[in-house]
Amino acid sequence: MKNQLALLEQLQQIDLQIDRYQSDLDRFPLEVQEIARQLVVLRREISEAKERADVLEKDLRKKEQDLAVEQEKIKRSERRLLGIKNQKEYNALSREVKLGKKVVGELEDLSLASMTELESLKRTTDRKETEYQQFEKSLLEKKAEAEAVMKEATNALVDLISKREEISQAIDRDFLKRYQTVKKVRGNAIAEIRNGICTACHMAIPPQLNIRVLKQEEMIICPTCHRILYVKPENLPEYNKLGA
Repeated sequence: MKNQLALLEQLQQIDLQIDRYQSDLDRFPLEVQEIARQLVVLRREISEAKERADVLEKDLRKKEQDLAVEQEKIKRSERRLLGIKNQKEYNALSREVKLGKKVVGELEDLSLASMTELESLKRTTDRKETEYQQFEKSLLEKKAEAEAVMKEATNALVDLISKREEISQAIDRDFLKRYQTVKKVRGNAIAEIRNGICTACHMAIPPQLNIRVLKQEEMIICPTCHRILYVKPENLPEYNKLGA
């Protein structure tokens, strides 16, 4: 029985390593994909910002042209005002000048708003371009890291799976079935008992059950977490060691 528990403990250590390496194999491709996805999003945002900037620049040039036209109209009207003697005509032209100045003011406000948005877009685009370069660098680094780790994980898994199969062959079928069932539910199938405490669920084991675990003559299940209980040789009481 002691040998069976020792084999189960070895099997769990191998399974923990397998799980860790498998986690790396699953994790790194997802991390690479996430960085690549962020690059696509940034590239699209940069493209949209530049397209918006192009539209604003064209619109700003049009406003500047319209502004120049209106300002020239006002200058002509103001020159004409100097030579008008008829009050009615003077009043009409004055209203025209006033209206033109209002249009000029609105165009200036719109132009200023466009210039402000353009400046904001430029800052945003510059920041996103910097982010894009950083993500590109991160992607290359992550790909290199993933390649190295996945190569190590793949090689290690070949060896670990071989060892697992060898140890599994030496374990009693009923014990192995129990181990696999608990592992599927709990992750870890066996738990060390220390000072009467299950180190997996941290619950106290009934004294009589604890004594049976220390004897190592049968498979004992934790009444709380249902893991297989075992004790390390160095933690056995002296009387158990003498009787072994």
